[in-house]
Amino acid sequence: MGWNPGLWDEWPGSYAAVVRRVASGMPYVTQWSVGSRREVGPGADAWLLRQGGSYGIIGHGVVLSHPYEDVHFADARRTASFVEVSFDSLVVESDRIPRDLLEVLVPEIAWRFQFRSGNRVGADANRRLHDLWRDATRHVE
Repeated sequence: MGWNPGLWDEWPGSYAAVVRRVASGMPYVTQWSVGSRREVGPGADAWLLRQGGSYGIIGHGVVLSHPYEDVHFADARRTASFVEVSFDSLVVESDRIPRDLLEVLVPEIAWRFQFRSGNRVGADANRRLHDLWRDATRHVE
């Protein structure tokens, strides 16, 4: 799942406030656009990719619902597919897993060509992302 603060930055309070909330043990449950994707389902990992500048993975969550239609986040005249997602781990942007590292360690994902709605991640790549995330968040309080 992608997040570009230049296109949408409506976190309650701020992104940093949500990071603190999640760090205190309270997952952040929200609606997230998956564009026109229909293959996302409950239990899927949701990796939050920061786009539009400080590219890299800044969060992990779990999808809670099947996709459903709702008003597009950027254009009230359109609709998009959304899922409910529970973010259980978020980091400040400076602690992200940078795109350059992702390109080396998980090369089968086209990290420079991600859509805001995200792309499917294969099982082996997902295992490596979990390992990278565990290592990246080990020092984060």
